[in-house]
Amino acid sequence: MTRVSAVFLIGAVVASGIPDGEALALGCPCGVVGAAHARTRDHVSSETTEAAQDIIRALREQTRQTSSHIDRQVEAARRIADGSAQNDAMRMRDGFRAAAESGRFDPNPDYCLLIDMAEESLGVPPPDILAATAVADDVTAWTLGGDPAVRANGVRMAVYLEAEHQALAGIGGVADPTTDWTVVSGTPTAPLADAAVRKAVARLIANTITPFPPAPLSAEAQETPAGLSEAAIRRAADARDQAAMNAIAPALDLATPDEPSAAYRALANRARYREAIPEQISELQRLDIRTMAYFAPRTEALEMRHGKTEQALLQDLIDVASLQARIDYLRLNQDMRTAILLAAMLGIMTDGARTDLPPR
Repeated sequence: MTRVSAVFLIGAVVASGIPDGEALALGCPCGVVGAAHARTRDHVSSETTEAAQDIIRALREQTRQTSSHIDRQVEAARRIADGSAQNDAMRMRDGFRAAAESGRFDPNPDYCLLIDMAEESLGVPPPDILAATAVADDVTAWTLGGDPAVRANGVRMAVYLEAEHQALAGIGGVADPTTDWTVVSGTPTAPLADAAVRKAVARLIANTITPFPPAPLSAEAQETPAGLSEAAIRRAADARDQAAMNAIAPALDLATPDEPSAAYRALANRARYREAIPEQISELQRLDIRTMAYFAPRTEALEMRHGKTEQALLQDLIDVASLQARIDYLRLNQDMRTAILLAAMLGIMTDGARTDLPPR
């Protein structure tokens, strides 16, 4: 063994911590070196493992601290969000409370009455007798000679008319309903559901249009030239009579009772309404009550109107507009019938105004 090898061996033994006696007892310098290396490796491995475990513990502790910090941040964010939502809910609740106290969501009492009126009219069957139709049929029968008195004519017809006049006296609360139109126009709802009143009104219209119709032409008379001429003249007169009846019919329809009046009574009590309200009222009286509710309200109704919300006032404006639209339609319908009547009157005024020009 050379001096260098010996020195290295001694250095390795010293570095490995092997006692000198034990190193000498090994006998072989290679064994001493191997043992030294093994112990060195064990030492290094032990130190490395411990260092790694220290690093792992440090990382775990850092992770635990980081996770705890994140949890605190999440909890803080959640609490902030919960607080903001709670504040928003409180502000919203305060807003709704203020709106409710202002009356914004209070129902419109007049609009509620309109709903009651609509519901009350549901399921109500139409009147069994349409006054205008029944009266028109009676007038037409009288005009065309369907009544026996017209066929008898002369003194017999006069006697019949006098007896009828006495029998109908006082009908409908009018002294003479066969000549006084207040039986129809005196109240918004005429008592036209009563058959006696309808008979009186039929005589009233007949007295106005054709009080004394001629007796019907016989079949033999209509086969003669004079009879044919008379038939043509009578047809023209019948057309004009029907034009007059056509102009009167809407007034009878409007005044005919056809709906219950309970809900309308409540609305009329809010206005200075003075007309009597029967159990069944006409369309004319319904329009009258609803119009007076806006035109002439009582003091308490006027004060209630001043406290209405914008939505309630808009509902009232829609109701007023609907009333105006209905009245405009009724006026248009009446104007059309009046135009027909005026044409018939103009035709009567020009009767006999034509002649043949003398030959040149």
